[in-house]
Amino acid sequence: MKSHDFGQFLFNSGRLNEVQMSKMIAAARCAEPTLAVEALFLQLVSATELTNIPIEQLISERQAARAEQLKDGQSLRLAQALIDNGSTDYVQLEKILDEYHDLQVPPLESMLTIYYERLRERLEIDFPFAIDLIRSLHEFMSDELRSTVVILPPTVEDHSGAVGSSVKLIGDLPVVTGIFADEQTLMKLSTRCDDATETIEDAFDVVAELLNVFTGHFATKAAMRRGLDEEPEPPRCGEVIGAPSGFHVLTDVGKFFLYVNADEIFES
Repeated sequence: MKSHDFGQFLFNSGRLNEVQMSKMIAAARCAEPTLAVEALFLQLVSATELTNIPIEQLISERQAARAEQLKDGQSLRLAQALIDNGSTDYVQLEKILDEYHDLQVPPLESMLTIYYERLRERLEIDFPFAIDLIRSLHEFMSDELRSTVVILPPTVEDHSGAVGSSVKLIGDLPVVTGIFADEQTLMKLSTRCDDATETIEDAFDVVAELLNVFTGHFATKAAMRRGLDEEPEPPRCGEVIGAPSGFHVLTDVGKFFLYVNADEIFES
């Protein structure tokens, strides 16, 4: 189910630039998906039918239940936000969704391929494994933050002063997964997940626990799907050391970096 990557498609296709995307992500958090947009997203109805026939007459109870399952996904909220703020109507949204559903390469993987071309000399882990991990991390962060998460194109960044946390998986394919940002953004991210956050040390702990949960789930999935034996080590946190290559992401709590590679990026 394409529950979280519609925003990546809108950005990749140039329909929304970074500023517009940021505003739409914020709007999507307040959007309440209607049955009409749910059905259009799932291609259960056409825009013409929605215009002329009451939605209740167009879809069955089973189809309505299926559409209801999408409500927790950020893709649907983003589609509803496009309608709510007048950026599209049903006819325009249908055309956008047709292109989205017809994609041969998922929008997330298209952006990750751009990163690979830029970072392949510095990427020290298996690329298909990295894609699988980032895809899973993107879904996890979308759920945890209850926000559209869009991966921005790679840029040259000065990470001096950036802080965060990381967890290393050891085993068949050792990999470090981390999150880092400026202190203010890390605090916002942590507060979204735990409103008891008061200090940067609290933020380190919250982000570390997020990554602990994620890597634990990912290690289990890697074992079941790929036969890989992976086990998380204790988290590290603090100020970033060196110049890590992060995947730059945009959310409604700000922009931060997801790190996936072999080297540790925190001293302790």
